[in-house]
Amino acid sequence: MNNIKLKFDNDGFIVNENLINQVDLEAIEKWISELNDSKEVNHHYEKTVNGKVLSRTENFVSSHTSFREFLLSSSIKDYLTMLFDDEPILFKEKINYKYPGGAGYAPHQDAPAYPFGKKHITMLLAIDDSDINNGCLEFARGRNNEGIINIDEKGCIDSLTAEKFVWEKIPLKKGGAVFFDSFVPHRSSTNKSSRPRRALYVTYNAKTEGDLRKDYYDFKKNSLKDGYVSLIGHFEGEAIK
Repeated sequence: MNNIKLKFDNDGFIVNENLINQVDLEAIEKWISELNDSKEVNHHYEKTVNGKVLSRTENFVSSHTSFREFLLSSSIKDYLTMLFDDEPILFKEKINYKYPGGAGYAPHQDAPAYPFGKKHITMLLAIDDSDINNGCLEFARGRNNEGIINIDEKGCIDSLTAEKFVWEKIPLKKGGAVFFDSFVPHRSSTNKSSRPRRALYVTYNAKTEGDLRKDYYDFKKNSLKDGYVSLIGHFEGEAIK
């Protein structure tokens, strides 16, 4: 087992600041602008002190060929194959915008929100600099090997348990990435800056578990609760239509 995979398995996440180049990053920003105007994808909005803003766009690779090809490109697939010990299959994809005043996410694990498949790895790709002021991701390093940890009625880690964790903030420069598994606890805070914190989140499952993407999105379409942006209630803002 190489050092990168060993660290990932032990910690539940690993940072890769050199995954993509400037050309790819510029293309992604262009594609995101295209998606903002698309009616073929799922958009979620939130109410902030600055009014109604876009909080999330998801389920877009079926209608955006360039995005799909990039997310299945060799540089990403090869890295994920090393982490999975298996070929990755695209499970779900989203862009979280977190504009100024945009809400954060309560302590949670992704596993309770993924009813299909047992092992998932998510790539977060920073579209803007992500730091303490604009709500970067925070992890409880090493708690990924404890299974699903005490969850509350919303599917999040209950507050008394979360208070005992050591939370490590993971700032990223624009274009940097962090890969994390679905059992590592994580959270993020409100964007208190005047800058956006856009991030691309792409989740994969191992090929041995099959192509689960349609099953997931069909289930989510039929099961999403009012005020939720996910199958768990970790979003701490006011979701509006």
